[in-house]
Amino acid sequence: MLRQVLHAGLRTSFHALGRFVAGHPVFFASAPVLLSILLGASFSRYRVEEDVESLLAPKHSLAKIEGNLVDSLFPVNRSKHALYSDLQTPGRYGRVIVTTRKGSVLDPVHLDTILKNPT
Repeated sequence: MLRQVLHAGLRTSFHALGRFVAGHPVFFASAPVLLSILLGASFSRYRVEEDVESLLAPKHSLAKIEGNLVDSLFPVNRSKHALYSDLQTPGRYGRVIVTTRKGSVLDPVHLDTILKNPT
């Protein structure tokens, strides 16, 4: 009995809702688009923070003061127009990792051998 009453009530309410949506197609087609534009407009306020230090350190912290002091005393070329290749002279470059089977590379015997043979 209760199941039949619920079924009939839901059937009539959904039938009325379907007729209402069918009677206003422009509203139900444009409302989701407008709602997504309005909610998506808030993303324009977000900005990407490139300086992690500003997020983690207080404005007047000792670490920030020391960092500014180091940057002023030892400037680094941070130009966006300078290429990494501009810092290198033409020629072949390579890195060699030297190891020994016994002992240390810093032993005088091995160190003299390494320094004598630059190849």
